[in-house]
Amino acid sequence: MKPNARRQRGATLMEFVIVFPLAALLVLGLIQAGFVYMAKLTLNHATFMAARVGATHNADVATMRAALNRGLIPFHQNNFETNDSKRLALALVSVKANDLIPYRRAELTRLNPSPQSFADFGVKDPKVKATYIPNDNLEWRTTAVGAQSQQNLRDANLLKIRVVYGYELKVPLMAGIIKRVMCSGSSAVEAWGDVSVLQSAYKLAHPHCLYFLNDRMPIESTAIVEMQSPAYQ
Repeated sequence: MKPNARRQRGATLMEFVIVFPLAALLVLGLIQAGFVYMAKLTLNHATFMAARVGATHNADVATMRAALNRGLIPFHQNNFETNDSKRLALALVSVKANDLIPYRRAELTRLNPSPQSFADFGVKDPKVKATYIPNDNLEWRTTAVGAQSQQNLRDANLLKIRVVYGYELKVPLMAGIIKRVMCSGSSAVEAWGDVSVLQSAYKLAHPHCLYFLNDRMPIESTAIVEMQSPAYQ
C-alpha cells in the first residue's frame, strides 16, 4: 500500500463521526419546528374562539377559559381511538385534568379592557353591583380619550386576550436543547430571566421557564375581537 493511501485510512469514518451528530440534530430540529408550527396554528384558532365567546359573554374570563379548553382538545387526542365521540370526550377530560395542574394549564390573560379602561369609562350597574363598559349606541357616544387608559370608548370595547400554552416537545433531544437555550445561565434568553433551571424552579426566573421542567415549550397567542356585549369588571 502506498504511503498516502495508508494516511487516508479511516478518514471517512472520522468524517462521519464528526458530521452525523450535527446532521441528526438539524433533522430533528426541523421536525420539531414543523410540530411547533402546527401547534401554534392550533393555539391561534383556540385563542380566537375563546375571544369570540368572551365578546358575547361580557368578557368573562371563566367562560373564555372553558371555550379555550375545548379548542385545546387536538393536543390531547388519542389517535389510536377509532370512536370519535369517545376520543373527543377523553381528550376533553385530559384538558380539564391539566387545567388543575399549576404550570401545565393554559395561561389566559385579559389584556383589554384593562383596569384603566374601567376607571375611565366604567358605569355602575345597580342590579348586579358591578362595573361595566357601555357597548350600545357607540356611534352616538363620546369619542374623548380617557386620562388613564389613553383610549376612547371604541378602543375600550375591543376585547384582547393572550394565551400561553405549554406544548409538550416529543422529538428526541429537542426538549433538553431548547430548555438549555431558553433558561440556562448566562447563555439564556434575557427576557426569560437569564438564570439556571434550578433557580427557575424556585420562581426566581420568568414563570414560563417552569414549563421546561416538564419538557414543555411555552407557545403564546393573542386575539382581538370587538365586544358584542358590555364588558364587566
